[in-house]
Amino acid sequence: MWQQQPHLEHEARPQSGNGVRYLDVKVRSLLRQEAEGEGRWFWSVNPFEGCQLGCAFCRMRLDRKELSSWRAFEREVGVKTNAVEALMRDLADTDLAGRELVIGSATDPYQPAEEHFRLTRAILQALVEAKVPRLRLNTRSSLVARDTDLLKQLSARGQVTVALSIASLDERLTRLLEPQAPTAFRRLAALEALSRAGVEVGLMVSPVMPGLTEKELALKPLLTRAAHAGARSAGLSMMHFAHPGQRETLFEHLGSVYPPLAARLRRVIGHRPRSDAERSALLSAFDETCRALGLAPLLPAVAGRAPPAAEPAQLGLFDPADAH
Repeated sequence: MWQQQPHLEHEARPQSGNGVRYLDVKVRSLLRQEAEGEGRWFWSVNPFEGCQLGCAFCRMRLDRKELSSWRAFEREVGVKTNAVEALMRDLADTDLAGRELVIGSATDPYQPAEEHFRLTRAILQALVEAKVPRLRLNTRSSLVARDTDLLKQLSARGQVTVALSIASLDERLTRLLEPQAPTAFRRLAALEALSRAGVEVGLMVSPVMPGLTEKELALKPLLTRAAHAGARSAGLSMMHFAHPGQRETLFEHLGSVYPPLAARLRRVIGHRPRSDAERSALLSAFDETCRALGLAPLLPAVAGRAPPAAEPAQLGLFDPADAH
């Protein structure tokens, strides 16, 4: 365990701007225990509360009951200004039990706020000295390539995977679904830059949406581009619309920005869940394409010893697909 606290490269002073209100959040602990499927769990770190990317399909905004509206999730961003200090205390007192440490399970660690506050970078700096055995970083942002130097150092000390999420190569569609996220092509460029530096990178196809992104014609080109850019693994996350209010929120958002797409999605989705046969066919096609491209499964959290006493868990952005 390290002795000295790394300095923040940019002093975090929450300020408002661009329609976003930053809130100074002080936390006693940053390390959380989260569940991922039956019998699986991992440690998580989230430098922010809320997320500016504004993804229309995100269910995390619906779990924040204290917010004035679901849109407040992207307009009121909590900045955990003492994140590094809290994490240092956590790691000094916690046995990670061989479990994976995941950065970005509830909000994106490289959302626009990170460009100013640089909390995720400060956390990575601290982890360089922490000897974390397994680290996974989830993001939809190309900003992750900024921290190639630190991720390279971490890769030399343990197992590191950067999981870059992309829903589609159709930029018009992704601009409607995730309006503040970098383009898919910028994310693929970041994936390639990390891979060239020796950092293990995987593609998470997320979300797979009925009638929009689930067809092989949409999935295969994306997987192919990622493999050629240096991805070593791939997984997918199906959107089940099982979370209360998730379907309504998506329709409301799309109806406000592009009504024809909202109407189309209503017709395709209706109120009928995807059948087991449809799920199986999609997973089989996905697996077959991945094998042909040499992409390993982007696995969930790694097994370890029995968990400590349970504490309230934060839900992930999506329900993981059974096979990935």
